[in-house]
Amino acid sequence: MHVHRPVPGASVVEVVGEVDLCTAPHLAEVVESRIRSTVGVVIVDLGRTTFLAVAGLKVLRRMQLLAELLDTDFYVDPGDSHPVRRLLDLLPLGCERPGCAAGLTGVDVPGQRRLHT
Repeated sequence: MHVHRPVPGASVVEVVGEVDLCTAPHLAEVVESRIRSTVGVVIVDLGRTTFLAVAGLKVLRRMQLLAELLDTDFYVDPGDSHPVRRLLDLLPLGCERPGCAAGLTGVDVPGQRRLHT
């Protein structure tokens, strides 16, 4: 997992590999720390995720609810990951924004024009 800030006010959490029952708690910890920080936008980039279990999907849903509570914009970018896209097609979160982690889909960032990496 890698975290970077492409522009001030935004944080991208890039998830690489599998998100399962064992790794989901670490994902929750990293994403929650970003949501509770001073950034206004958190993007979870799942483009290099090879497996997304229901445990990972539950974490994303909990983080989505936390972000709403704390007034932080939260997006999930499935990227080109077929396993992620398949699961999100079956169980959509409603915060999917394909291309936003790569700057292909614009995202409003407080104090910035658009998020483009």
